[in-house]
Amino acid sequence: AAAAKGGGGAAGAAAAAAAERTLFVGARSSYTSELRFWCPEEGPPPSPMPCFRLVDDLGEVVPGAEAHVPQLDEEVCLRMMETMLRVSEFDKVFNDAQRQGRISFYLTSRGEEACSVGSAAALREDDWMLPQYRELGSALWRGMTYMDIANQATGNRHDPAHGRQLPLHYGSYERRIVYVKSTLGTQCPHAAGVGYGMKRRGGGQVALTYFGEGCASEGDVPSAFNIA
Repeated sequence: AAAAKGGGGAAGAAAAAAAERTLFVGARSSYTSELRFWCPEEGPPPSPMPCFRLVDDLGEVVPGAEAHVPQLDEEVCLRMMETMLRVSEFDKVFNDAQRQGRISFYLTSRGEEACSVGSAAALREDDWMLPQYRELGSALWRGMTYMDIANQATGNRHDPAHGRQLPLHYGSYERRIVYVKSTLGTQCPHAAGVGYGMKRRGGGQVALTYFGEGCASEGDVPSAFNIA
């Protein structure tokens, strides 16, 4: 019946996928597997903007998205899964430590592990990352260890920042990770500047930054978009 309504076969499946809508409160929009930018000279974007999606809630590739899904070998996939699990385990211990008053600050990456690990895995080792609070997975993927993060979180004598940063404000010049900042959103224009500097040098490097809804309300974010 679904195939008959959608025109049969792959076309019907694609039509059914396109008819689905997001369930996010306040952002109920259609899905799309087409990745594109809307430019001002082309007219206003659709309202609400469609949500880009490659896989459904069951992890299956949605019809029409096959060309965008990377082919990953089993070893890489297992490493990504292991890194996400390591993030979760570290979060459990240090979130409890913060609640017990052992450290002053901690935010978990719960539910966002795949975002940071997957994006970090797509980068080259000489690309720069500018994280916020919930991208521990990207740091672990780049080779930072539990001990590195723990030293920073506790501000002990092995902390490269010598305790001058709040906990979870890690970074590593060697691993091309700019230190996390307490000022929400400032990493966004910084990333645009890093990207511009690398563009001037040549070499094809990129700068990747992360932000959430809290940062999005800061003026730094639209300014960063304009700079970029």
